Amino acid sequence: MDIKHLKSFCVLGETLHFGRAAARLNIVQPALSGHIKQLEQHVGVQLVERSRHHVRLTAAGCDFLKNSREILNSLDRSVESARNVGTGFVGTLRIGAVSSAINLFLARAIRLFEDSWPDVEICLTAIDSCKQIEGIAEGRFDLGFVRMPISQDGITIRTIAQEAFDVCLPHGHPLASRTHLTPRALRGQTILMLARENAPGFHDALSAACHQNGLMPGRIKYFREFTSAVQMASVGLGAAIVPACAMSSGSDGICRLPLDLGSYQSDIGAAWAEPASPLLHNFLASITAVSVATARGAVIARTELSAAEVMAETP
Repeated sequence: MDIKHLKSFCVLGETLHFGRAAARLNIVQPALSGHIKQLEQHVGVQLVERSRHHVRLTAAGCDFLKNSREILNSLDRSVESARNVGTGFVGTLRIGAVSSAINLFLARAIRLFEDSWPDVEICLTAIDSCKQIEGIAEGRFDLGFVRMPISQDGITIRTIAQEAFDVCLPHGHPLASRTHLTPRALRGQTILMLARENAPGFHDALSAACHQNGLMPGRIKYFREFTSAVQMASVGLGAAIVPACAMSSGSDGICRLPLDLGSYQSDIGAAWAEPASPLLHNFLASITAVSVATARGAVIARTELSAAEVMAETP
């Protein structure tokens, strides 16, 4: 017994006429009769009463017709569901992201994506870069947006955005009246920086850029979250160096000034494990469609690229 036997039986059960049923199935009548005979042999009971003047379903046939319809409907739903998942129309996408990615482009990309793919559920978690990479490797995240440089065997990472840096100072600080700051201007100050264990590559690159541009801090204090750094800066515990887009808005009592680090900016990368699913391809296409460019951060010339091009580029 296979699907064609069930379909033949269901059509016959609806029409109660071998000729009309065969025409609907686009087969010859002897073939339909053969399907029904084979089906009855497999089931082991008579399903259809035949005579020269009428066709009727037996009690067993009526029961079998109801169940056969349910089987065929379930099969149709299964096929449609598999196609939708296979093409990225439905499913769940688990995303980890650093705060800058959320504030700079990710929130808008999710809104754009949900408008086009309403049956996809997005689960977004704000989390540091190292934990994202661990989560992707262990299958807990499908996609991450991390601070670079960072790498992991088996995980693809592509640069997707850049941002500059700000210095957070309390209002009333001697440097707060300036329009921007250089690292040299911060000499002797207590500096608040992201702890290395949260993003080793980012920490090392930022430290090197600050040193190369003349920063000689009096003391360095480390924090795990940018919100903590801003709060510490607001009460005068130091000058916090943070990516410009890491905070969605300013905090009371805080003055944020651009920090001139020359050509150095913070890169944000998209990270995922291969092979990438159609759902992931569709989401990356939404990011390439988000045109974001401010004085402090931008999605890097991606608005004219396809998701495939983003995924194929070398960082």
